[in-house]
Amino acid sequence: MSAHATIRLAAAQRRRRCFMLLVMAALLAADLAVAQVADAPLGATVQGQGAARSVVFRVWAPNATKVGVAGDFNGWHADFLQPEPNRPGHWVLESRRARPGDAYRYEMEGLLRRDPRARAVDVDDNKGVIVDSRTYAWGPAANWTMPPKEDLVMYEMHLSTFAAGIPGQGSPFELARKRIPYLKALGINCIQLMPVNEFPGSRSWGYNPSDLFAVESSYGGSTGFRDFIKACHTNGIAVLLDIVHNHYGPDKIAVWQFDQRLSESDGGIYFYRDEERALTEWGPRPDFSREEVRTFILDSVKMFLDEYRVDGFRWDSVHNIRYTQNGQRSNADGDRLLSEANAWMRKNRPAALRIAEDHAFDGGGVGFDAQWNSGFQAELSEFIRSADTLRELSGFATELERLDGFTWVNFAECHDSAGDLNRHHRLPVYIDPSDPNSLRARALSLLANGIVMTVPGFPMMLQGFEMHDTADFSDNIPVPWTRALKTHAGIVQATRDLIHLRRNLKGHTPGLQGEELRVIHLDDDAKVLAYSRRIRNTPRDHATVVVITFSPNPLKQHGVRFPSTGAWFCHFNSGLAAYAKDFDNLGPRPGTGYNLPAGQTTLPLDMSRLSMLVFSKSRPPGATLTKAPYAPEIESPAGREPSEPRPVTDFVEEVLDPFPYVFVPLPAEWHP
Repeated sequence: MSAHATIRLAAAQRRRRCFMLLVMAALLAADLAVAQVADAPLGATVQGQGAARSVVFRVWAPNATKVGVAGDFNGWHADFLQPEPNRPGHWVLESRRARPGDAYRYEMEGLLRRDPRARAVDVDDNKGVIVDSRTYAWGPAANWTMPPKEDLVMYEMHLSTFAAGIPGQGSPFELARKRIPYLKALGINCIQLMPVNEFPGSRSWGYNPSDLFAVESSYGGSTGFRDFIKACHTNGIAVLLDIVHNHYGPDKIAVWQFDQRLSESDGGIYFYRDEERALTEWGPRPDFSREEVRTFILDSVKMFLDEYRVDGFRWDSVHNIRYTQNGQRSNADGDRLLSEANAWMRKNRPAALRIAEDHAFDGGGVGFDAQWNSGFQAELSEFIRSADTLRELSGFATELERLDGFTWVNFAECHDSAGDLNRHHRLPVYIDPSDPNSLRARALSLLANGIVMTVPGFPMMLQGFEMHDTADFSDNIPVPWTRALKTHAGIVQATRDLIHLRRNLKGHTPGLQGEELRVIHLDDDAKVLAYSRRIRNTPRDHATVVVITFSPNPLKQHGVRFPSTGAWFCHFNSGLAAYAKDFDNLGPRPGTGYNLPAGQTTLPLDMSRLSMLVFSKSRPPGATLTKAPYAPEIESPAGREPSEPRPVTDFVEEVLDPFPYVFVPLPAEWHP
């Protein structure tokens, strides 16, 4: 073969190899694109970058024979999705014309439906909006870690009313960010945010969700929510989200009769359709027996954890997930949903909190960390607002000693107990209906908050409680910021001091972060109660002691039993004039110490009426120490007979004891 022929052959072989490589690359790219489409989650998912960017539309519509998607990107002339051969009832389309920000909706044989998984929606126009969640820049907040559970102090926030009274322009999320320094200074490090899913209109408590993947547009939408969480995390504040999956709507629900027209009361593929399970008192109940519905809910949970970086959830009305027929029947489908969601979180987001409003632990539980303690709230409210001479301390002491560990979220008020929709009122109004700003109402409300901050569990307060808000909680009444800044600034300061003690920020009250509570003094005649708080398996000397007087009159040199002899230092006195000019201003100031000599564990104390004192053996800077006056020893209350809980008339989520729970085992094929 000549030299020229050899060169031509080599060149031809090189061209052939290049061609084959190009073909292989094209095939690999095609396979990759197919794989990306196949792996795309349900909804409108943005993939790729620049010229390679596309949007994959996937939807579950098992009763449809044809599904199109119309939007800004195709002039609202539908492009048709294709059925997925390996996923019955699922449809898919990859569009290279669709872009983030484009509005769209599905068309199914005359039905116009917005995407149930759209990250943003226009409910009135029945459209979804494409959102690319990948592009958000978290900055330093990307390194955020959740505070330890024993350090959390929660603040229940309703976004629009929290933001409504804040000066300036912007969405509620933007305005609320202006008050994050206030919450941080107060010591709050966890916001428990009432629902922010899209709902019809612009005003609501949030428990009527229409779109479970979209953030309420009037609040500031998905970007506003991310900005809010980013600001919270940057300032050391966790965000727990209240979510509603026991019912949807009842109005303008995105998934209602999604892929077919039915009778007025039949919700279609996403809802139970039998009479026993179809409805709750607030709206239709999702069909937890269907894998696609459970996946829909679980994917919403994952979305808020992954795309918004929330720090956990409070599940609304678990009762209506785990039970039907007003609690007469347990619902294994609901148990399976909650078990799957909590198991996924425990494995993939172990630091995120899993909180139930109610019925978390029936039948051995379904994986929740904690439950709202509505029963304790009702007991505390009833006790606090009782006539001063009629308070029976022994029964209340029994309630306190039932609290153990971190399985309860404790509060004196919540949106339900203080809300106008339930015809309820704020605690000060119940204490003194004629003058909820009276000395008695202020002292007792502060005392209730002090109890919440010093008992085991997660402490929580409803927005405004720290400033002695007396208006019913409502979706149209703003937080009265002038009270916090002016008229009730002292109560805010007292709340701050309590929170700082609870979080042990100065290192003097570690017992308040412990799991144990033991009543050490009980005088029903004088209305004085004391309990010690400590971390489990630590010495008595490490206890933090809380002394409370429910007496309507100041007390002088009243003997109170302490856990041991030695030096005890005061760290808080709720009766000081620094908190309210008309308080009695009696008793030890923070930094005052008393040395109990050997053989003496009773300390005589002056106390303002309706007040709380907090002591520990940790000496603060600049403290004084004097020998305690002699006092005869007081017998320990440990031998008292436990009292039966008193019936309460205030709000409690479940007025009756739970119906007998019939445990139904999860299917054998289910694995967390």
